[in-house]
Amino acid sequence: MKYIDIHSHVLPGIDDGAENWDVSLEMLRQAEQDGIEEVICTPHILSQSDFDREEEILSLLGELKTRARETGITIRMYPGSELYIQPHFQLEKKIATLAQNGRYFLIEFSMSMIPDFVAKKFFELILDDKTPIIAHPERNASVLSQPDKALSLVQRGALLQINAGSLLGRFGKNVKDVAHKLLDANIVHFIASDAHDAKSRPLKLSAAFHYVQENWGPEKARLLFYDNPKKMLSAQDIDMGPILPLEYRKKFSFKNTLSIFKKQ
Repeated sequence: MKYIDIHSHVLPGIDDGAENWDVSLEMLRQAEQDGIEEVICTPHILSQSDFDREEEILSLLGELKTRARETGITIRMYPGSELYIQPHFQLEKKIATLAQNGRYFLIEFSMSMIPDFVAKKFFELILDDKTPIIAHPERNASVLSQPDKALSLVQRGALLQINAGSLLGRFGKNVKDVAHKLLDANIVHFIASDAHDAKSRPLKLSAAFHYVQENWGPEKARLLFYDNPKKMLSAQDIDMGPILPLEYRKKFSFKNTLSIFKKQ
């Protein structure tokens, strides 16, 4: 199985991700060995002034592609960014939308809250055919206490990306439990690495893929790790099907469903 990672901090020295070229290349080597074939490089854009570094970011991406190719790494890389939520931000910038597709953009909230203006802002953007992908909502304090807040944003047209590490318990039990609830409700659209280094937060997806495959089935796993990212790259529509109740898994888990079918 091959994977596409839509959220990574693999560019060197530009944010809190890879420290240098050696770390960047090691992250890519690990990714290729793990089965990842395409990666979107998404450095943090914390304010409008960070867009002033856009040409520097694109230059770093170009050099990383060259260095990777020279060392035999064949992963395809695309430009992008992880935008910190602001009342006003420019999606016309070259790195504002993922893979420069003009439609999908990765947005993060403060870990402590979701600003009041988000719903109105997202509504305006979606009317303009711009689709927000919310990065790691399962780590947001508001969603941790009230998962319905993530559900509400999806109902308004946003998409959700959860971290592979969240599913595997690397950010604690509460985060893992909420990630499960969001998956159970069928409101997760992507799973990505959110990689920052080659050790504690590596550019790997296979363990999370197998975890999803075991607990939610092979079709859901392929959808989240390959099919939806592939559609997103070319700005195609993404349709996940019906939204389920947030407590769905307690009554109708994938494993329990299989056991029922086997008894018939």
